[in-house]
Amino acid sequence: MPRIEFNPGACSGCQICQQVCSLVKMGVLNIEKARIRIVTEFGKNYTRHVAYVCRQCEDPPCVAVCPTGALEKKDGRIIVHEEKCILCLNCKNACPFNAIFIHPELKAPLICDACGACTTYCPMGALKLIK
Repeated sequence: MPRIEFNPGACSGCQICQQVCSLVKMGVLNIEKARIRIVTEFGKNYTRHVAYVCRQCEDPPCVAVCPTGALEKKDGRIIVHEEKCILCLNCKNACPFNAIFIHPELKAPLICDACGACTTYCPMGALKLIK
């Protein structure tokens, strides 16, 4: 089952992965339309980067709670059928990894399908596509 693996120690927080994702998937450079989120947390004595990206669960709770069948697990990947989505947000609320994103201009959730584009362009090598 393909998925994106994140190495927080290698991440610089540049968000190039988000830019690449939005360009590849949506045709725009808009990190809010990416299917991965890199968040930088600042503490008193530390700075760390956290990646929120779909982990392609074996038995995905997001798929189980979708009332319309808009989400499907196919060939080990979560697929979004936008035409079936009613934006009920059940999937977002069910995700234990906070890896489902909503953008107000879109009519369906943003969920990583592990295409790997972000891993190709990460300048720090912090992302890896696991097949």
